[in-house]
Amino acid sequence: MKTLLAILTLLITSSVLAGPPENAQKIMVPYPSVCTPGMTEMMGALTTDYAVHISMTFEETPITGVVIVYNPNTQTAAVLHISEARTCLVFSGLNALIFERPEGMAPPEVDVQQDFEES
Repeated sequence: MKTLLAILTLLITSSVLAGPPENAQKIMVPYPSVCTPGMTEMMGALTTDYAVHISMTFEETPITGVVIVYNPNTQTAAVLHISEARTCLVFSGLNALIFERPEGMAPPEVDVQQDFEES
């Protein structure tokens, strides 16, 4: 019985809830963006002018997403925000660096997929 209580206590106290750090605050940050009505126009310009390719995509919500484009030859990269109504170039820059997950790094304590499904 003591073993069962100890295991339950351990499981309850080791549960992790994902969230911002204690000292975090939510603020709105205005920045200029260049937007086109669709992704075709934006990607056409970026691949022609900067020879970037899509390096990564991810969903922000079920109807919005983020696209990261990259050119390894020039080390240029950009972040696009996409929605049904428009595609916006949010950030672009030089000297892009690519990082690999460090060997031996512990796996995440939070089930990211479950957290997104609950929110």
